[in-house]
Amino acid sequence: KVVFQNTPDAEAPSEMNFFFPDKRLLCMAENCTHTMHNLYPIRGAQTRDALAWSKYIHEALLLWGEQTETMFATHHWPRFGNQEVREFLCLQRDVYRWQHDQTMRLANMGYVPTEIAEMLKLPEEYLNESHVQGYYGTVSHNTKAVYTKYLGWYDGNPSNLNPLPPVEAGEKYVEYMGGTEELIGKANKAYEEGDYRWVVQVMNHAVFADPTNTKVRNLQADAFEQLGYQSESGTWRNAYLTAARELRYGSLRIPASMGRQIAHAVTIDQLFDMIGVRFNPKKFNHGPTRINWHFTDLEEDHVLGIERSTVHHDPNASDNEANAEITTTRKVIALILGNQTTLEEVIESGDLVIHSGEAIIENFFGSLESFMTAPLIEPK
Repeated sequence: KVVFQNTPDAEAPSEMNFFFPDKRLLCMAENCTHTMHNLYPIRGAQTRDALAWSKYIHEALLLWGEQTETMFATHHWPRFGNQEVREFLCLQRDVYRWQHDQTMRLANMGYVPTEIAEMLKLPEEYLNESHVQGYYGTVSHNTKAVYTKYLGWYDGNPSNLNPLPPVEAGEKYVEYMGGTEELIGKANKAYEEGDYRWVVQVMNHAVFADPTNTKVRNLQADAFEQLGYQSESGTWRNAYLTAARELRYGSLRIPASMGRQIAHAVTIDQLFDMIGVRFNPKKFNHGPTRINWHFTDLEEDHVLGIERSTVHHDPNASDNEANAEITTTRKVIALILGNQTTLEEVIESGDLVIHSGEAIIENFFGSLESFMTAPLIEPK
């Protein structure tokens, strides 16, 4: 027998805890691990709901706290004994609730994310327990996540409402600071004083102003390395050290790909959404266009419309006046979008047949961007 507790929008959009009553065994999935988790993963993802997360752990305690003798999760090791399990769950519950409530207390007093991240430090009650330390998530970026979940990216200061992009801002900062050499001299002094956060912040402007300047790149790389060595969080360490490496050796340009297993699972609606994200209207040389798509594996017809620099999708439809028409399968389109094959290859193999509007189809697929890994610490 297994009893499930649904916990959506905590660690993941879809997640659940589950209890084995016959064995008095509780699995907390990824909602409780032996480290502070991310309310926002710095790799990029939707912000998680700290308040709901805390409440789900509290609910699990109410449901099974008295009955549980062993607790485990999908990462790390188990906890044994009812008292130890309950204490663990209570502290996990409280660390997410504390970050949520204290962030919003300060936000309602007018403080912005960077200020809140500096002001909040883990209280004494948490410091002796390793499983709530910032080895993965941190109080710093978790509190920023709480703020942005409720209030968004804008901090209310109009100087941050429409700032210059990095290259233009960098050039002006460097000019205002007396030029590159003057800036390097001041940054070197800050580096010697151990003010590495300021060095990477100010040298960021210099790198975007002149990404070819080796002295600028090396100084920022040195400061990134020091921040990496000092980081308790593994993700912060990796971010800093990766940045240092890219400054010294350049960044790799690797095309994004979709594995064949994902290609099997992705839905038609998701494919057309993906097409919309990859569509570059400046590369499409035709006016308003309607394309009929017939998917033989699904025995479904769909229409893709293109107008006003946007694509839209009509499911279970066919247009007698369409400008172009193709027959293929869902998997073939997924493989094209996942950079596993090309339009030319699937036409040659017969896996995609163009019935009309050949020039339109070729131009349309040519207008879909192939995403690559991109540098984030210097101009694109």
